[in-house]
Amino acid sequence: MDGNAENRYDMPMGLSFQLGANPRALDAYAKLNEEEKRRVVEAARNVTTKSEMRRIVAGLEQNFC
Repeated sequence: MDGNAENRYDMPMGLSFQLGANPRALDAYAKLNEEEKRRVVEAARNVTTKSEMRRIVAGLEQNFC
């Protein structure tokens, strides 16, 4: 398995859940390049609360829509 395919499955569950609940943010995430997606995933791995995760997802919606 190549590195790119493997990275697609490394998304934290909380990020997946929040993106699924926010179609505009999900669309914004889908439009990011691989490096930008990696940065979002890394930021999501470092959160400790639901509100922090919501802020990351809201930032996607605000900054990329």
